[in-house]
This record gives sequence, C-alpha cells and structure tokens, in this order.
Amino acid sequence: MAELLRSAFVLYRRNVRLVLTVTVPIVVIVTLLTAIGLGSLDARLTPAPPARDFWIDALASELVTAPLITAILARWVFLTRQGERVSATDLVASALEAFPAVLLVIVAWLAASVVGMVTLIVPGIYVFVSWYFVVQAVVIDGDRGFAPVTRSAALVRGHWWQSATAGVAFLLVSYVPQLVLEYAFTPLARSANSYAVVVVVLALARVVTLPFVAIGASLYYLHLRDGAATAARR
Repeated sequence: MAELLRSAFVLYRRNVRLVLTVTVPIVVIVTLLTAIGLGSLDARLTPAPPARDFWIDALASELVTAPLITAILARWVFLTRQGERVSATDLVASALEAFPAVLLVIVAWLAASVVGMVTLIVPGIYVFVSWYFVVQAVVIDGDRGFAPVTRSAALVRGHWWQSATAGVAFLLVSYVPQLVLEYAFTPLARSANSYAVVVVVLALARVVTLPFVAIGASLYYLHLRDGAATAARR
C-alpha cells in the first residue's frame, strides 16, 4: 500500500505541470458553472447551505469533473507505463470522445451503489468497490456498454479487501490538503461573508486531490490487470 501511494505521489510530482494543465480547466469550468447556476458567487456565507445546493454540486463533481479527470489521467498513466509520450491536447480529446461511454458506466456504478446502500448497506459498499474501476476499463481496455462493469468486478474479485483498503488510504491522504485549505480560508470566508471563497476552496481542493486519486486508482487498476494476465498464462 505504501509503495502504491509513493508511486502515485512521485508520478504526480514529476509531471505536475502536465497534470495541472489537463485538470485545472475542467475543475474551474465545472465548478464555476455550477456556482453560477446555484447563485453561490454572490451569496452570503451561511452556517448551513441548502441541501439542494450540496447535492447538485456533488453530482456535477461525480458525474463530470471526476470522471473526466480520471479518463484523462488513466490513459496518460497507461501510456506512460508503456514508454509513450502524449500531448495534453490528445489526452483531453480522447477523454471527451470516450465520455459518453464513461458517463454510462459511472451512472450505473453510482446508482447501483446508492440502491445497495439504501437497502442493505453491505451490498452497496461491495458494489462501490467492485465497480470502482469502470472508467479505467473504458479508456485503457476500450470496453463499451456495461462491459467495463464486468471487467472491473472480475479484476477486483479475490482482491476486494485489498482494493477497499487502497481506496480508503488514498481518500484519507487526499483529505489532508482539503482540511488544510479549509482551515486556511475559513477566516477569510467569514470576514468577507461570502460563499464565493468557499467555491474557490472547493476548486483548489479538487485540483489537488482528484488527480492524485485518479493516478493512484489507475496504477492500481494496471496492477490488478497485470496480475490477472499473469494468472491466465499459468
């Protein structure tokens, strides 16, 4: 686990310019459009923003921002491991081309996870982990339709606890920058009495954390993929 975290961090740090080039515009555009639509930029800071605003922002992030960033960086990680170089423009274009297929499986993954958690909780958690790598299956292996779901579940099978532990580790590590940013900017938001500061903090947190999680998940997917290929040859 420590090696996976280290590998993701090193890959991120050594290629930070490329990573930020392909991810910052996505985060800024989606976050800004969502904030404008919700009227957050000129809203006063309130202790408890409307739940509707929270869910709309979360859906925009989970259905657009995170999948696009993951699609871009999953392909980049795969090509980098093969020793190939690719431009930022090509990475973004390929991700946008694959986005309809990505969105389909992301919706299926989230819907199945939510239904499972609402009904019996445990099935939802199991599905959430088992289907977590559907985006990688789309952009790395070229699967389409619901085949990425089958692909992700097959690779995770037998490695569910390891996969869940890796996911928790990356989420915990990525949560640290978010806490630091919130701590640093909360006094400013309060003094300005402006929710726009919160929007800026959310954007900064996503710029820092989403690429790290995407790179780590893609490295882990390739690890599972290589293991499955080795086992098949035996």
